[in-house]
Amino acid sequence: NQYDSELIREALVKGGHEESSFNDTCDLYIINTCTVTHRSDSDARKLIRRALKTSNNARVIATGCKAVTDPASLQEISPRVEVAAPSDVSGLLGVRLPRVITHFQHRSRAFVKIQQGCDNFCTYCIVPYARGRPFSRDIDEIIQEVEQLTSSGYREVVLTGVNMGLHEHGLAFIVNQVLTGTRVERIRISSIEPWTFEGSLLRLMVDDSRVCKHLHLPLQSGSDRILESMARPYTAGYFSDLVLGIHEACPDIAIGTDIIVGFPGEDDAAFQDTLGVIQRLPLAYLHVFPYSPRPGTKAYELDHWVDEMTKKKRVGILRELSQKKRKDFAIGLTGKNMDVLITSSRSGLSSGITTNYQKIMLNAPVKPGSVVNAKITGFEEEGLVGII
Repeated sequence: NQYDSELIREALVKGGHEESSFNDTCDLYIINTCTVTHRSDSDARKLIRRALKTSNNARVIATGCKAVTDPASLQEISPRVEVAAPSDVSGLLGVRLPRVITHFQHRSRAFVKIQQGCDNFCTYCIVPYARGRPFSRDIDEIIQEVEQLTSSGYREVVLTGVNMGLHEHGLAFIVNQVLTGTRVERIRISSIEPWTFEGSLLRLMVDDSRVCKHLHLPLQSGSDRILESMARPYTAGYFSDLVLGIHEACPDIAIGTDIIVGFPGEDDAAFQDTLGVIQRLPLAYLHVFPYSPRPGTKAYELDHWVDEMTKKKRVGILRELSQKKRKDFAIGLTGKNMDVLITSSRSGLSSGITTNYQKIMLNAPVKPGSVVNAKITGFEEEGLVGII
């Protein structure tokens, strides 16, 4: 969604529009909705209502995933709301979306989308219905965009997509092409499904310092029974072997994961399975989500829903474990030197992100967007601390 929003922003700016804060009185508001969870639906509706309230005469356009899966729910907010699928936005605005972006507003890192869509149809997930079947972006276009962003001053690009491992040429091939065909200093890989991970990608991460030592591999559940019910095509054992193998080859890599808590049928035994897998693996952090029913998905029709109190308790347990994992991983980096991408600078200090995706506070002001080498000296509640 961030990438798609930037496409729209660049098209409008090139067409003579002036960007302003969402809180300002404007002539046009565009809300690029997400519908992964009930909370994201709620956030989108709040933004639409805020835009309507801020300016009585402005155009308010709602696009994104919710505009595809449930346009009526957005239209019913107000007759003033114009609802458009992402493919229809350019026509509605009277602009042509660029093939490649050259900038990423308010970001020290730039995102590059390499593919669209997914056909796995995990039973809890609405995304395939919103984003459609897999479509691979042309390699030459990817290379051109990365090089354009590098020329604009971006030192790190993040490769992203709905399910990146489904690119017709494979993710490892794409990464290698970016390495050989561009001058970009750092390539980061966003979330990648475990069953699409390639050994050749791991070799690139180990052998080339330009590839960030960071992976996000969604587990979702440590119970094989629940994984099967989710239509996730792997077992907890497969995931564990994958993570352990990656960690053995690249000890400083930060591996994160997603967990869905309270999926229908998740009893105490299934939750304990998940807890056990997480405790045993060398993970750097967890993203924990309570199961959010999505009408139209297969999981929505399942029995044995988990009550909200139980979900809340289990979420708390896993988020507490995530904090411990974060701290243990960070402490293990103390004394090491790492390259840091500076994201902000104020009050004589700088903050940034290490190659393995750790937030760090440094002892001197450095221009945002710069990459510096720093020694990690310790860990505080908000992340690492270090010196230049």
